[in-house]
Amino acid sequence: MNLFVYGTLRTAISNPMAQLLRQHGQLLGHGWVLGRLFNLGWYPGATYEAGSAYRVWGDVFQLTDETILTQLDDYEGIKHHPDDEYARREVPVHMADEIMPCQMYVFLKANGQQTLIESGNFLEK
Repeated sequence: MNLFVYGTLRTAISNPMAQLLRQHGQLLGHGWVLGRLFNLGWYPGATYEAGSAYRVWGDVFQLTDETILTQLDDYEGIKHHPDDEYARREVPVHMADEIMPCQMYVFLKANGQQTLIESGNFLEK
């Protein structure tokens, strides 16, 4: 399974969950999805929008141990409840020469009140 990450789980970020991902996943490269990236404070939220004029940039990992998804879901606050801020969904990720299906933590609470990160890159917020 492949996982697209765009925020605090990216390779350039140092935190315990990002380190866990690097230990149990192989970095395949960088890519982007159609959608919008919002600055939510110390972390971002990204939507997936098939017809969007915006892109969200991130890293693609192939998970070598899918059991870490439970820990990553907990980190992202996924409780399978209507009030969840995120849901993990499969989206098409554009890489150098291919489009790859990946799981992504999609932000569910976009309402026009959040600050858009125009570059689409959390590392350049």
